[in-house]
Amino acid sequence: MDKRIRILFGLEAAGSGTLKHLLYLVTDLNKELFDITVILSTQRSRDANNAVIKMKQAGVEVIDIPMRREINPWYDGIALYHICKHLRNNLPYHVVHAHSSKAGVLFRIAAWIWTVPLILYTPHCFYFQGKSGIKKSFFVFIEKIMGRITSQIIVSNIEKINALMNEIVPSKKLLHINNAIKYHEYNTVDKAPAKARLGIAENSTVVVSIGRLTAQKDWLTYIFAANEILKTDTEIQFLIVGEGELSTELQQLVAQLNLQHKIIFVGQHHCIEQIYSITDIYISTSLWEGLPYVILEALRFEKPIIATNLGYEFLFENANAFLVPVKDHRLIAKKIKLLRSDPCLSLKMGAHGHSFLSSHASFNIFIEKHTAIYSGVTASRKKQY
Repeated sequence: MDKRIRILFGLEAAGSGTLKHLLYLVTDLNKELFDITVILSTQRSRDANNAVIKMKQAGVEVIDIPMRREINPWYDGIALYHICKHLRNNLPYHVVHAHSSKAGVLFRIAAWIWTVPLILYTPHCFYFQGKSGIKKSFFVFIEKIMGRITSQIIVSNIEKINALMNEIVPSKKLLHINNAIKYHEYNTVDKAPAKARLGIAENSTVVVSIGRLTAQKDWLTYIFAANEILKTDTEIQFLIVGEGELSTELQQLVAQLNLQHKIIFVGQHHCIEQIYSITDIYISTSLWEGLPYVILEALRFEKPIIATNLGYEFLFENANAFLVPVKDHRLIAKKIKLLRSDPCLSLKMGAHGHSFLSSHASFNIFIEKHTAIYSGVTASRKKQY
């Protein structure tokens, strides 16, 4: 008889950091302790197929159920039906762990219907963090309702603060686990060939931002900061790395500003080490976040960071980062100029960030904490099946 703990993971937004997070979890958890199934939707990500292959190679069962990010009662109902059907036909599951907002609702409802003992949720940034007024109130209400049927919510420091401020769940239901990265996955790449492949002059300073091309990332502020800098300094190149629904609109704006030779749209890049190898300054203009992997990666590669002041627990003003108010493109431009004029400061900030990350973001601890919470399904709770 198989005595392993059976876990069902659910994810709709199968791309970017959420997919990396899930891939890390399901491939590195001990398969002698856990029997793992993943249900995800590959509709919004070209990266999903590679991740699915890696999951299957690690002994994980992967099922593709179409889900949509937008609220749509018809399609959401169909997705919920298929998730419930899977649970019914494959009981017992001891743990259901939902990731991100849409899957967070669908999988928690399904797990509650089928009385799964341990129902977990990792929001990867609460959806209401980017809302205001009636929309925020609506999504806060949804999270409060869902919180009642959730055993625990796994959060970053920013998410924990937002959850407590909005009274989503009692503090005892919040478990703080930082994201972490595998250092050995990131190799050093020669800078000169990497620059040449993108048509960047060897002596150019390279400013980079990575992420989906969505409103959340506030690419307008990044582009306006670039425009401010390029009025007086042409020996600098800006990269936008990622894909998304705003791609055409942003490229049109860059063309209108006549900056298409200075702001390069790289698209989705599958060798991210090449991007970080040529990066001199990393920028994040996000309006809301949890603890994104791109921040951890920039710290890993010893890059000075300019980021919106969202409460990142790994970024410290004047130590490894400059923290700026949201939408302040002029201050971002000012900080870029400062770093460009002081290479020693850039090196010092990068070294500080790398050192802090090394001592505070252990991948082993990331896996151990998840292992502990999954193992918390006791024999008595299993017996309810």
